[in-house]
Amino acid sequence: AVVSTQSTGVLGGSCRINAHNHNKPPVVAMVVASGESGKVALATALHLHQHSVIVKVIVKAVPKGCDGLLNILNKSGCLVVDFSSLPKVLDIIVDGSQDRNTLLAWPPWMDDVVEWRERHNSVPLLAIDPQHPSQLPRVPPQPKWTCTLGAPLLSQGKEGRLFLVDIGLFSMAFSEEGIPYQSPFFDKFIVPINRSLK
Repeated sequence: AVVSTQSTGVLGGSCRINAHNHNKPPVVAMVVASGESGKVALATALHLHQHSVIVKVIVKAVPKGCDGLLNILNKSGCLVVDFSSLPKVLDIIVDGSQDRNTLLAWPPWMDDVVEWRERHNSVPLLAIDPQHPSQLPRVPPQPKWTCTLGAPLLSQGKEGRLFLVDIGLFSMAFSEEGIPYQSPFFDKFIVPINRSLK
C-alpha cells in the first residue's frame, strides 16, 4: 500500500486518478520478477488498478505465493506477455525486477528489461528496492524515485529521490537484539531520505 501511495503521488495525486475530474486515467507499466520487490510490485498493481489506474504488468519471473494475485490481475486484463503489448504512452514505470536475489544470477531476460527501460528513458521510473548499480553486470537507467524496504545500501545520487518504506518491523525486535532504535516514521508510512534531485 505504501508503494501504491507513492505511485499515486507521482502520478498527480488523488485529483489525477479521480474519474469525476474528467482526467484520462494514468497509465502505469510494471515489470515483475520473483523476489520481494516483485511481490510489492504485484500488490501495488492491484491497488492502483482498484483506483481506476490503467496498469499493465509484465511478469518475467513469478514471485512465490502470488498465484492468486496473478490470477486476479490476469482476469482484470492487467497482465501482458511482452513489452510490445504495452501502451505506447506511459505515465510511469514501476520496476519490481531489480531484487537482489533476481539480479545475482542476472537472468537472460534482464537484458530485455534494461533495453526496454533505455528506450523509454523519458518516462519517470520508480524502482522498488533495487540492487546497487556497482553490483550489476549492466547498469540499468537511473530511477527518478526509489522506495526501499529497509535501510538502503545505495549511494546517493544514483537512485533518484530516495524514500524509506515502513515495512512494519516491531521495535521490540530491535530491543531484543540490543539495538537502540527510534522509528523515523512517526505518523508516516514513507519518508524521504534525500532531497529532490531536479
